[in-house]
Formats: sequence, structure tokens, C-alpha cells
Amino acid sequence: MTLNNDCITDKTILIPNGFTLDGKRHTITAVDPLGGHFVGAVVKNQGTVAHVTGLKIATSGLANVCDAGNDRLRGIMFEGASGSIMHNTILSLNQAASGCQEGNAIEVRNAPFDGTHPGTLSVEIGHNKVSNYQKTGILANGDVNVDIHHNDVGSTATPQLAANSVQIGFGATGIIQNNKIDGNQWCGASDTVATAVLIFDADNSVIRKNHIGGNSDIGIYAYADNLTITGNNVFDSATIADCNQFDYDIGIGNYGNNNSITKNTVSGFDTPFDGDVGEKNKVKEEKEKTQKIMD
Repeated sequence: MTLNNDCITDKTILIPNGFTLDGKRHTITAVDPLGGHFVGAVVKNQGTVAHVTGLKIATSGLANVCDAGNDRLRGIMFEGASGSIMHNTILSLNQAASGCQEGNAIEVRNAPFDGTHPGTLSVEIGHNKVSNYQKTGILANGDVNVDIHHNDVGSTATPQLAANSVQIGFGATGIIQNNKIDGNQWCGASDTVATAVLIFDADNSVIRKNHIGGNSDIGIYAYADNLTITGNNVFDSATIADCNQFDYDIGIGNYGNNNSITKNTVSGFDTPFDGDVGEKNKVKEEKEKTQKIMD
């Protein structure tokens, strides 16, 4: 499948089994249909293998309506499929100032989501540029193994929810390496956090050689076991005031077991490391914190 010009769509574009959608650097813009609102992914696999390359995706004027399940807003969605998502640009994937728990720029998922692996699928996610998403920049959940590399993932412009730039969770596993990732803040009233990298029940994953900047409540949130977190540069911007009223300002948080955390450099956080991270990491001179903005 080849996109020959920019276009708009008010419903999901399906990729036939085994096909590659080549965007040729053109843009698909998702808009609301007449008398309704856009639901689901902008592009999605139809079978068990798919590839997407060279595609730009944007949204325009989507209604702020919360959906669940398959109707949640996504940009590029692989469900129950192996393949690759390479050299794409997500310009915007959001419902403007929305608190809906949806709006994932790139998402891959495969049941079950309980940590068992009856039929693990592999997806390569590389050299993508992601910005202005709503909930998550790159997300992998369930029985999938992902190689997330050389992506540029910005922070979200939405302060209405706790966003995560890159997440592996709910039984998934994989490698997050050589990415440029900006972190997020949560300024709301509930005791929760936003992150740059969230590893949640994704045992045996590897996070290495990433450049993590911006302003994060937690730079790398490691809630899993047998992780390898090494060679990452995690810093908090000195030019942005913190707004999390629960004082989360942590570089790397280790909340799992048997995790190897070595050769990381952390700077600018009130708490460079939380949990047991050993002594094989470096803390640079911390910034002078600006006055916190309190709700």
C-alpha cells in the first residue's frame, strides 16, 4: 500500500495481512465523521503481519469524548501482529485538552496480558518521531517482544492526565535503546506520576543508552523484575519548574527485584535514585530548583 498524497480519514485504515503501508512522507489526518466522533486507530493491522514506514499521522479538531477498548484513540496500532513500525512521524495524536485515558501514538499489544507467553510476537519500532500525543508516545503491552530504538519521543502538551513517553507493560518484554526521550509531569490532585520511561510488569527487559531529558516526575520507573538498566543519561531540565505537589522528582526508581542498574548518569533531580540501585551509577551536580508551582 502506497500513499501518493496527503489525505484525511474519519475511520480506521486497515493494512491487509502481510502488507507494508508506505506513506512516502505523506500525512494521514484523522477527523471526526459527520454526526459522530473518531474512534479507534488511524491505521491498524488486519492480519498477523504488518509493516508501516514513511508515514505521517496527525489529528485535527477531534471531539473530547472518552472511549474504551478498541475504540480508544491510537495512531499506529498493531494488535496480535508481528512486523515493523519504522521511520514514521506522529505530528499530533490527541483530543486537545482532554483527560481521556487514550491517545497512544504507537501501540502494539497481544493477549494475554498476565505475563504468560503462549505465542509471543515480535515488533521492531525504530527511527520514529513522536510528539503531541495524549497518553503515551510508544506503548507495548501483553505477549509481545519489542525492539524500541533510535526514536525521538517528545513530552505531551496535555496537562490533564499523567502521561508516559515510552511504556512496556503487562507481560511484555523487550529492549529500549538509543532513543531520545523527553519526560512528562502530572500537575493534578491525585497521588500519581508521569514518566519518560515506564516499565510495569515487564520482566527481563533492557533499558540502555537512552538520552532522557525534559522534565519528569520519574525519569525511569522500574516496576518489574530482572531488568537491565545501563548506560542511560537521565537529566531534569533546570529551566522548567516542577508542579507535582506530591514532590515526585526522581531520576531512576527501582521498585522491582533482581534488577541490574549500572553505569547510568543522573542529574537535576531532587532524588537521583529511589530504591536499591547499588553504587555503580553517577550523580552529576544537581540544579538549583526553581520554586515549585502548587495547585
